[in-house]
Amino acid sequence: MFRNFFGARLPRLALHTLLLALPFAAMLAEPALAQNLDPLENMLQTVVDALTGPIGRLIAILAVVAAGYMMFTGRLNWPLFLAIFFGVVLVFSAATIIDGFAAP
Repeated sequence: MFRNFFGARLPRLALHTLLLALPFAAMLAEPALAQNLDPLENMLQTVVDALTGPIGRLIAILAVVAAGYMMFTGRLNWPLFLAIFFGVVLVFSAATIIDGFAAP
């Protein structure tokens, strides 16, 4: 005789039946497929909209204006200017670039 979790005795046949039934029960169970990532997707979409929408556009305009002012005053660091330029280009063309990779 074996004891279960509660201390009650189980006959050997009941134990073997239980051990045989467990794999079949696991095979018959269907996954719930209840995982939902909508909140995460909405948050990331909000970040993308903020960076590529009107707010991102205004930040890019201010960065270009600042680079132009630095160029006008003779204090422009060319690597900084190139970083600003390529940063603006990448931010606003990122969706097009990724869509090109994801196209079938």
